[in-house]
Amino acid sequence: VYRVAIETGLRLGELRSLTPASFDLDTVRPTVTVEAAYSKHRREDVLPLKPDTAADLRNFLEAKAPGEPAFSLPKWWKPVKMLREDLAAAGIPYRDDAGRVADFHSLRHTCGSLLVEAGVHPKVIQVLMRHSTITLTMDRYSHTVLQDLFGAVAALPDLSPDSADEGKRGARATA
Repeated sequence: VYRVAIETGLRLGELRSLTPASFDLDTVRPTVTVEAAYSKHRREDVLPLKPDTAADLRNFLEAKAPGEPAFSLPKWWKPVKMLREDLAAAGIPYRDDAGRVADFHSLRHTCGSLLVEAGVHPKVIQVLMRHSTITLTMDRYSHTVLQDLFGAVAALPDLSPDSADEGKRGARATA
């Protein structure tokens, strides 16, 4: 369930609503469908799945009846306990040094941040995350770290005086 949450950005309630029938796994482009009644925006949402995730889901879901829940999630108030126990078992702290918590909704933030890190166009991320505005996507669901900033600076062209491109840039010296 954590893998599907991170790879799709689905909310906890949406994940709870999924049944084996929600998945179309036997196609070249596998998908998961959240019915309108369970979508935050009350519309049917069809999201792509990675092929390797689809293959694992196919094996995982084969013994389940079409109408039963795809994932065994605890009652609505207990996912925090489940996640905390799983994090502890994996040696991952629930709260990091910056005070951020690894709650279930943070998996959705992880999805957005990984898409940004992979260089996916912001508009595509907005659509995948099913946000109403690009501002919400970029301001709240994409998190940068110092390593991202180093990568951005490393992508700048060579501006040293002995650079072969010196005359082509039209740069002027300033005080």
